[in-house]
Amino acid sequence: MRWILRLAWFLALATLAALIGFFLRRDPGLVLVRFHGFEVDTSVVFLMIAAIVVAALLYGLYVLVVRLPRFWRHGRRTKATTRLDEGLVLSYAGQLYAAQRALLAASPEPVQRLSALLSAADVAQRRGEIALVDEILRNAAKLDRGVDIAAVLGDVWRAERGEEEAFLAIGVRADKADAPPVVLRAYIEGLLKRHRAADAVPILERLGSLRQIGDREFAALELRVLAAALEQAPDRETLDALWKRFGKVERRDLIVLRALVCAESRVGSRNLAAEAIEAALAKEWSEPLAEVYASAPVESASARIKRAEAMLPKHPSSPGLLLALARWCRLSDITGKAQDYLRLSLSANPRIEALTEAAQLFEIRGESERAKLAWRLAAESALGKKPADAELTSLLR
Repeated sequence: MRWILRLAWFLALATLAALIGFFLRRDPGLVLVRFHGFEVDTSVVFLMIAAIVVAALLYGLYVLVVRLPRFWRHGRRTKATTRLDEGLVLSYAGQLYAAQRALLAASPEPVQRLSALLSAADVAQRRGEIALVDEILRNAAKLDRGVDIAAVLGDVWRAERGEEEAFLAIGVRADKADAPPVVLRAYIEGLLKRHRAADAVPILERLGSLRQIGDREFAALELRVLAAALEQAPDRETLDALWKRFGKVERRDLIVLRALVCAESRVGSRNLAAEAIEAALAKEWSEPLAEVYASAPVESASARIKRAEAMLPKHPSSPGLLLALARWCRLSDITGKAQDYLRLSLSANPRIEALTEAAQLFEIRGESERAKLAWRLAAESALGKKPADAELTSLLR
């Protein structure tokens, strides 16, 4: 359709030019121009040619002064946008060196300078180029919109690297009502590293109220924070309050149950950890969880023996369950049965916890040589050395 319109315009202009040429050929006409005493007379044809030349010169000047710089700026912006896109894609793909080059190449363009610089700083941070990170953030801070975000990211990344001064600065920022999610998240991570999970809980609640991160990501962070707070619970009241915050699914999570075992081992047992693990194992068997079960503190070892032996027919070769039975039989002074369970557990998996339990059992039974052997094998196991078959056989005889 467009080419038809162009053809129509061309035919119309050609017809008009032909008509003008026909009339001017018969009579070229006369044009007199008088200005302040000067007179110039010329033909209509010459005047039209002069007008066309002047119009062409003016249009050329317009293109040179206006259109060409605009076209150049558009081309530069397009090229910079392409490099920014390329840098981001490479960053997501893990090609950090190439991504960093592309992002820095895109940074001179004013429109996207800040986003390119911040992206380049993020890549440099991931590559561990600390000096380059600081340099890029200094350049970003020179931009009007970059002063605050550059300072925030600088503190966040330095805090992630373990700089205490930066962590304190993040804490000051986090205390403000308008603290952005990146600050709250960094402060939570810093508190967890410093074993201050209880202080991280209210910050976590503020982060959740902002609803700026995905539900799944927030749920994972919440589980980590609450599990750490549970593990560090200073008293029974705090432990019980934190335990109530977990849902049915979270109460079967290995991290949560391991934290509960640690907490009850410190503040005193009410069989909460053991019963929670038994419920989780009944729902779905997990050998790592069975290993945690073996270390759960209990009020009555004999009661736990009955529960554990009820699970044994379905899982007769579980090292964790056998170790739990060996431990609780030892605590109940059923040393012969404890040794039988322990022998089966060590045969299945001679890990450090089982070797330590063997050492304690042999000490009770007055078998000092075997106890010394078990302690030595446990120490070597802690250093990553696997027990020799001959020594393990001697221990299990």
